Amino acid sequence: MRASQATIDLLTRYYDAMAANDPQRYGAYYADDMTLTFANSPTVSGRENVLAAFAAVLDRVESLGHELVNVWEEGGGVIVYESVGTWNLFDGTKISIKACTVLTLIGEKFADQRIYVDNAPVFAALG
Repeated sequence: MRASQATIDLLTRYYDAMAANDPQRYGAYYADDMTLTFANSPTVSGRENVLAAFAAVLDRVESLGHELVNVWEEGGGVIVYESVGTWNLFDGTKISIKACTVLTLIGEKFADQRIYVDNAPVFAALG
């Protein structure tokens, strides 16, 4: 079923914080025992480890914005959504990549996030 406006608003606020590269703001959405699986990388467990994983990537670019394309909600706090991430590199290059995420919320905290994406073009541009 299509996601509620409250869920879309939550994701929008989260991605606004990520676009600002503000770990304090985007990290506020993470449960202490959150798990993150990013593409084919090993699963990262724990809020601080997830923050470190995102910082390692976001510190290499000027910003990363997200456009939500489609958002669906299932029972048990499961949200599935398509997005387009636009990477803004320090040299002015912009690279847009489609992704799909499966997110499990407990309240308004991310308990599990699985991001299915191929960021090879970004990493190739970063060298």
